Amino acid sequence: MAVFSNQRAFAAAISRALADAMPGSRVSLIGSLGAGTDDEYSDIDLAWVVPDGAVSSAADRLGAALGAVAEVASVRSAPEFQRSALHRLVFARFRGVPLFWRLDLQIWAASHAFDADVPRASGTDWSLPESAAMNAIGACKAVLRGRSEMAEGLLSRGFHRIGEPDPAGGWAQRIDALVDAAAAREPRLHELASDVHALLRRYGNDFRLSAG
Repeated sequence: MAVFSNQRAFAAAISRALADAMPGSRVSLIGSLGAGTDDEYSDIDLAWVVPDGAVSSAADRLGAALGAVAEVASVRSAPEFQRSALHRLVFARFRGVPLFWRLDLQIWAASHAFDADVPRASGTDWSLPESAAMNAIGACKAVLRGRSEMAEGLLSRGFHRIGEPDPAGGWAQRIDALVDAAAAREPRLHELASDVHALLRRYGNDFRLSAG
C-alpha cells in the first residue's frame, strides 16, 4: 500500500479509486478539505455522484475500491439512508493511516445530487458501540483544537449511546473509559480502542487538563 503524506494526498487516491470503480461518476472534496479550512486533525469528506440507478451498485463496490487504496478497518452506512436508491452516507475507517483520517462519503444519484429534500429509506444495520467510539475520537479532535464544549458534548452523547455512566476526571480518563466500554460491548472494537489509547499517549500533555 502507498504511504500518504497528508489528508489531501489520501483523499486524491480515494477519489481516483471511486471514479475508476463507477464509470460515469465524479468525486469532489467537500467539508473542511473542500473549503480549505482543514487542519492536521481533519477527516476526509467526499461526495461521489454516480449515474441515476447506480447508488446501490456504488455502495456494493465501495469496499473493494477503498481496499485498493488502504486496508479497510470498517465501513458503516448511516441507517437513515441505508436502503435509498438516491443517497447514501457512508463512514469508513482504515488501518495504516492516522486515526483522524476517517472517510465520510456522500453517495448521490446524479439527478438528486445534494438534494436536501431527498426522501429517506431507513435500515437497521448500525453499531451503537462503534458510534460511541467515534464520539471518543471526535472528542480527541475537539480537545486538540481547544474546543472544550464540543468535546464535552461528544463524550456525553457517546456514554449515553451505550448506557454507560460518564466518569469524573480529565479528558484522557473519560475518552479511555468510553472506548473501553464500547469495546467491552463489541469485541471487534478492541483494536480501535488500543489505537485511541496510543493516540492519547502521543498527545499526552494536551489531555492532562481536567475536563469541564
